[in-house]
Amino acid sequence: MMAGLDFGKLTQRSVVDTATEPRRIFAALPARDPKYARPWDVQTQVWDRWHERRDDSDLLVKMNTGGGKTVVGLMMLKSCLNEGVGPAAYITPDIYLADQVRAEAAALGIETTDDPRSGRFQSGKAILVTHIHKVINGRSVFGVVGDTRAQIEIGSVLIDDTHACLATLEGQFTLAIPRDHPAYNNLAELFDDALREQSPAAFRDLDQDVAGVALRIPYWTWADRREQVLDVLHPHRESADFRFVWPLVREVLHLCDVAISYGAIGIKPPCPPIDKIPSLSSAKRRIYLTATLADDSVLVTHFDAAPTTIATPITPQTADDLGDRMILTPLETHPGTTDEEVRDFLVEQSQRRNVVVIVPSRRRAAWWRDVAAAVHDSATIHDGVQALREGHVGLVVLINKYDGIDLPGDACRILALDGLPEAYSALDRIEALALDESDAMITRQIQRIEQGMGRGVRSNDDYCVVLLLGSKLTQRLHRAGGAAKFSPATRAQLNLSERVADMLHNVQFADLGGVINQCLDRDPEWVTASRDALDGVTYPTTSIISTIAIAQREAFRLAELGRYREAHAKMREAIIAADGDRRNQGWLKQRAAGYLHLVDPAAALQLQKSAQTDNKAVLRPRDGVEYHRLSSIADQARHAADYLAEQYNNGNELIVGFAAVLDDLIPNPDQAAPPKFEQAMHDLGLHLGFGAQRPERDTGEGPDVLWAMGELAYLVIECKSGSTTDAIWRHDAEQLSHSMDWFVEKYDYTCTPTSILVHNTAVLHAKASARTGARVITFDKLGKLRDAVTKFAAALAADNSYRYPDKVRLQLATWHLNGGTFAQHWGVAARKP
Repeated sequence: MMAGLDFGKLTQRSVVDTATEPRRIFAALPARDPKYARPWDVQTQVWDRWHERRDDSDLLVKMNTGGGKTVVGLMMLKSCLNEGVGPAAYITPDIYLADQVRAEAAALGIETTDDPRSGRFQSGKAILVTHIHKVINGRSVFGVVGDTRAQIEIGSVLIDDTHACLATLEGQFTLAIPRDHPAYNNLAELFDDALREQSPAAFRDLDQDVAGVALRIPYWTWADRREQVLDVLHPHRESADFRFVWPLVREVLHLCDVAISYGAIGIKPPCPPIDKIPSLSSAKRRIYLTATLADDSVLVTHFDAAPTTIATPITPQTADDLGDRMILTPLETHPGTTDEEVRDFLVEQSQRRNVVVIVPSRRRAAWWRDVAAAVHDSATIHDGVQALREGHVGLVVLINKYDGIDLPGDACRILALDGLPEAYSALDRIEALALDESDAMITRQIQRIEQGMGRGVRSNDDYCVVLLLGSKLTQRLHRAGGAAKFSPATRAQLNLSERVADMLHNVQFADLGGVINQCLDRDPEWVTASRDALDGVTYPTTSIISTIAIAQREAFRLAELGRYREAHAKMREAIIAADGDRRNQGWLKQRAAGYLHLVDPAAALQLQKSAQTDNKAVLRPRDGVEYHRLSSIADQARHAADYLAEQYNNGNELIVGFAAVLDDLIPNPDQAAPPKFEQAMHDLGLHLGFGAQRPERDTGEGPDVLWAMGELAYLVIECKSGSTTDAIWRHDAEQLSHSMDWFVEKYDYTCTPTSILVHNTAVLHAKASARTGARVITFDKLGKLRDAVTKFAAALAADNSYRYPDKVRLQLATWHLNGGTFAQHWGVAARKP
């Protein structure tokens, strides 16, 4: 019998190993799984456009979730290898996604490895598939600038789900010194004087281990004491908390932002010095593969990508291949619906289908815990996702996981985002508070929300219902142009969902399940409307790369080189670009002043004063801040009507706005909560028609909050919203007394102050004493106040009554919110046990 023919003699090298066009490589793969019979249109369109521009050093590829991005990325890297631009590396956000990529490559017949030292990888025969944590760390196997190990060359690198890699990237460049580390106390003591100067009250809280306090170490003191800082930190460079970060930040330590809290000291550069990993920075081709998020400035600030090339992304011709999402906001469709009613509704829905709730914090997760089948954080998330993918689980809560997970098909049919994403570290919390309501922060939050909304639809034939919960999240969608910051496809689905919301106004909340079933049971008319909404939607021809981001990255590069005046000048470009956004301008001025201080401290001081004028939440200049008295009000009702009319367009917006304030006016021992509570107390004053200030934040002295009640009467308010004790400790009573002393110093005898302490109890500790007339808003009274304000808002929302001072005056009296009676009604006398 004749032996088989040796067809290998018919070709010297196959198309798979010689072609540079990804489409040709894909078609020639001899052993690909039958499910890859032919490429999708969106894949071939991206391949062709990438091939034309493949020699650009930085390229951004944007595709909707479910568009076959992994296959697209693998073929592009195989093309790079065929062209001799190797070795090639495929980087994912975590190890689990790296495993998925390797599995998909195996199904295609593409050789991969997970070993950077592999000869097959280094010779350009196999694609390395690894995760961002392995590449970026101070002991990276790829080599770090300044170490003696041989560096592993990468010719072409693709970073998949780039935005999901950001948290890991920032973490790898942040030196976190925990409270129990020996360097913590030594470093804290080095800056005691500077911290006390910034805020005597907050420093006392920090010194007495009060949770929630976070203070930034002034950049001028940090830079001036750099040698002492090195003396403290350098001996610990090999400790477990230092060894993977220290090599990345040691050369830019004097440029870093530094904050101290009860739990840790955080040290982070203004931008990640990504060039410390030369394998990444010197790669000939860098490809960033992302979902269709609207703002890509972080690619410049965090990855040092070239703005000129990533500004023109590579995309498919159309963006209509996104899965079907019905997006509902219960606070808008059914005003007055309580959190408990929404929770009960989702519990009911979870009896027959998987419901996933993404929450921003452990505290919010605790609110769901009793009704959840499972609650997962970063330690258990992948087991939780796997369980959802394998069958019915019920209602599952994920803590702060807005990206990096896939919940296709029945793994998630209803997805709820409960509240705005929150910042965790001290540095992040300080920045979030300083930039609150700024365009920069709104953009970040919308991007995070959109990432979360994408978890439940993982292909173009997938579908789910998305519920956006919480007053702050609902408010964020519509104020300051929030909705316009979503990507075009998501905006199209939001517009369709607004039309659905209009149809729901006469539908009871209890009947919402029937509407949801129309989407999930694939009602033909809904499916048609959903497809029509996306028809013709295209990707923007340019990405949003802000001038501010470009200037910030370039300024940091100049500062790294010791060219501080030029860095300051470059930051001036960012400040100009932020015109109209004063909070952000103040933040950027502070950064510019930080660079300028290194060559001209006197000029930097003047710039810091200007920054503080623009944004009260930035550092106070070393020679202090002049306090400006809070003027008394003449007519509370008119003052309230004018304020509310300026803030809200209609009654529904007003209800959501009040709810957003009251949501933060809840006692909470969580360390991130006190600043939010203080801001909410300030904002409540404005909503009720009082004048309001935050003197301690703005000047470092005085009470947390000051209200002007009219007729030269004032409330001096100290907030202890995290208190859990059954007595008012001496420290808290003394702080309230000091704030009264401050008031007497700043205001004349014609002004009448009343001291108010917000606390768990009105009972004084045996060693504590309170001034005559001091009142305590206990947590019990605070709950009743919140209820009264909620009813006050509902009454004003009816027929837009909030626009009329006489109607506002009537409701203020009805709910005991008048300036003349407020302290007496809502406060109780502090008393001895």
